[in-house]
Amino acid sequence: MIENLKKIIISYIYIISNQPVKLQELLSANQLHIEGIHLDGDKLGFRLKLGRAYLVFLFIVNIALLPISLGGHVVFQMADCHLSIFIAIFMTGIIFALFGIFKDWLTDEVAGTRIKKMWSLHFPLFNYEEYNLEINQIYIKSLKENIQKQDLERYILDNLSK
Repeated sequence: MIENLKKIIISYIYIISNQPVKLQELLSANQLHIEGIHLDGDKLGFRLKLGRAYLVFLFIVNIALLPISLGGHVVFQMADCHLSIFIAIFMTGIIFALFGIFKDWLTDEVAGTRIKKMWSLHFPLFNYEEYNLEINQIYIKSLKENIQKQDLERYILDNLSK
């Protein structure tokens, strides 16, 4: 159920291109993804709709905070107004910080999904989970050896067959 909800949110928030990703861009994105670096959607063909991301995030935050605020209403009613103002400022800061984390997490999810989809296009016989690290090492080796773009696929396949 959570996986289906995540797919619905991603399809609502992101525009994802149907165009294939070039091999070198896929390998570069895979290398960054393995290293844990946040990816740019331009290389992989997706774009964030920021307004929709804010709407979804605010909806999720309201679902989470509504029960807390209803339960804490009695406590804040009796508390000093300065304490209530301080807590409101603190919670606003947390909400804005969490939006950045939410956006980065969703972008990483879309990038991972897009890499796996394009992987099956460029390497249909090599499962992503089994071969991504090995092909990444071959790609790094090809960068050191200055292999041309047009020879990259043949170079990788030749090294995989060894």
